Amino acid sequence: MTESNHDAERLIALLTARAVAAKTFDEADWQCIVELAQKQSVAPMLYARLRERGITPPPVAAQRLREIYLASINRNTRLLHEVGKIFRAFQAADIPVIPLKGACLAEAVYGNLALRQIGDVDLLVKPADLAKALDVLRTLGYAAKHSFEIESVRQLSQHMPQLSKRGGLTIELHWTIVYPRVNNHFEDNDLNQLWSRAVPAKIGGVQVLMLSPMDLLWHLCLHASVQHRFDIGLRGFWDMALVIRRYGDEIDWEQFTRRANQWGITNGVRLALQLAQEWTDVVVPAPVLVALQAAPLDDATMGWVRHKIWNGSSLALKSNVARFAGKERIADRLAALRDALFPSRHAMASMYHAPANSWRILCYYPVRFKDLWVRYSQAMWQLLRRDRKLTTEARQEAHLREYLGWD
Repeated sequence: MTESNHDAERLIALLTARAVAAKTFDEADWQCIVELAQKQSVAPMLYARLRERGITPPPVAAQRLREIYLASINRNTRLLHEVGKIFRAFQAADIPVIPLKGACLAEAVYGNLALRQIGDVDLLVKPADLAKALDVLRTLGYAAKHSFEIESVRQLSQHMPQLSKRGGLTIELHWTIVYPRVNNHFEDNDLNQLWSRAVPAKIGGVQVLMLSPMDLLWHLCLHASVQHRFDIGLRGFWDMALVIRRYGDEIDWEQFTRRANQWGITNGVRLALQLAQEWTDVVVPAPVLVALQAAPLDDATMGWVRHKIWNGSSLALKSNVARFAGKERIADRLAALRDALFPSRHAMASMYHAPANSWRILCYYPVRFKDLWVRYSQAMWQLLRRDRKLTTEARQEAHLREYLGWD
């Protein structure tokens, strides 16, 4: 952690049952802790934990936490009311749906609607229902910023482009829970089995399905590690911890580890669980961590993971800039540059909102060159000048991408 290690340690101690000398904190200390809790999306939980532990911050910090807590209740209540409308419309169209992450966790796992702030609402439908589900959302007033082709998007992402409406919420409609651009062995049959294991739940006042405890934990680990490469906050690890605490006896750990090993995403899953155990009060059974056949991670890349979680990373490092910088051989760098300049037709179709089989795709490649220049020329110039900080971070990000199966 480089985001003031002291503040991070204090925040973790306040959120858990660990000893903390809160009486010695002055107003400046509390201001830093509250700001960090907001940044890490755990401020409502911090408010509740302080009340449980009988710890009273100074008035300004206490008032700010209370405001965040109440705002979370109000927002989540409004969003779940809207989610309920969507569920009822899906049911009327005979479309099974599984809410993912926030919309599910806030009600079914956290046990207090305020504690888990909901951002975008992620909904999983079966691949065969994608077109029909999009039509239902459009009738409810939801629309994407640009047109898109379902099949082109499916080549690149596990969800369709975001759909939103004025005064409503933002929807991400998923067709799978595995990011398709990383190496894995998650097959169509695995997705079918995931649906068959889904369990009943009442979300937004409507009876729907949710992932089984095992699949829910597996998805949270995968979302934090493989999909976002740990460019997430502390909240993601509390999601994992509370799922384990809530459903620990129902999780088939043998199946959990066997499937993770079989699907080839063990590195990310094990690292996510390891960090959840370090930063929350959850205990992952030791045999589980042993059974996950993960490769060792070098200290430098592990430090980079911790840095990203507490501080985030730049736009350049979320792109192919990191892949380019991580290559030692000129031939490998040229290959990375080629991939960035000449994406597949499906990728171009998704980026520039044109049919993948249209001749117009060719006209967008010069536009692609210009876009890359505008976005990343400064970062590439820094790399060519061997800027020490960016070069080091880019190489660490490239190592992390490879470790998680991106290359």
